[in-house]
Amino acid sequence: MFTAKKTVSRLVVACLALMPIVCADAAAADVYLRADVTTMTMHDGTQVTMWGFAKDSSFGAMDGTVTIPGPRIVVPPGDTVLNIHLDNNLTAAATGLSMGHPVSLVINGLTQKLTPVRHGAAPYPQYEGRIRSFNKEAAPGNASPVTFSWYDVEPGTYLYFSGTHPQFHVQMGLYGAVTKNFAAGQPYEGVFADREALVFYSEIDPLFHSMAASDNYGPGKAMSSTIDYAPKYFLVNGESGTTMNRVWTGAAGSVLIRFVNAGLMPKCPAMQEHYMEVVAEDGFAKNYPEARFSMVLEPLKTKDVIVTTAAPTEIDFYDRRGYVSIQATPSMGTVMLAQ
Repeated sequence: MFTAKKTVSRLVVACLALMPIVCADAAAADVYLRADVTTMTMHDGTQVTMWGFAKDSSFGAMDGTVTIPGPRIVVPPGDTVLNIHLDNNLTAAATGLSMGHPVSLVINGLTQKLTPVRHGAAPYPQYEGRIRSFNKEAAPGNASPVTFSWYDVEPGTYLYFSGTHPQFHVQMGLYGAVTKNFAAGQPYEGVFADREALVFYSEIDPLFHSMAASDNYGPGKAMSSTIDYAPKYFLVNGESGTTMNRVWTGAAGSVLIRFVNAGLMPKCPAMQEHYMEVVAEDGFAKNYPEARFSMVLEPLKTKDVIVTTAAPTEIDFYDRRGYVSIQATPSMGTVMLAQ
């Protein structure tokens, strides 16, 4: 149910989790993220080297677990400032590359004063003067945190990702979601939802990752660009091999589903037996929500929808564009009950 002003919000972890809309995460105004290396196992047993984010308790603690997608950052209602303190462990030793990688942060939909970084004369003189990062960088192995601040955080669903070599870093896994509710049970002003779920799309080109892991990606190397990008694994909330996905409502009422696409391919979520009302895009609420059975979710975009049911039920949906990870037996994405 909604009125006409803003829109709806909140998250689910694992394949698709549901929970009452309350901002239960710890104070999210100050968050300590670390860029690091991890490995993911696809549904067919393939091991893929990934770069991702971990949420640490403080700078230098290194006590968080690297996840794909990165940890969701929840900004409490009433807070308008978000500070992300970034540590970068993408050193040459950690990645196995000939040199470490700097990392920066940007959040689509939130305004920020950017400090672009340009290439110098080394090691690639042909790129001297070209922009390397959209924002200031956290150098690999840095001894002090680099802080990125946003001062006008409005209620909504947002995508954060590395703004350094984004065609490379986003594919490697350096992305996550930021969410904020207007109030408990009210993701946007005048918009109400009983529960919510986060559906996070991403994708993996295993050849790209193997080239990166063996230091064969970059100028003059075996793979020099993403022109021939060809993803094989299509993930929902970090898991491959699901052809259909499901949200279990747990009770009658309205469910906010936050759709996020960190892939480089557009997705097209389509509902089975239910329709959705698209109420926001990139954190901006729509004045006139759109009633749809399916919608296009462009790369690096977020869209919030509300589905209203008269009884506890399963909300099944799939990618109408057909981007699924092929396996012998079709799989339904697992879900968790709302409590």
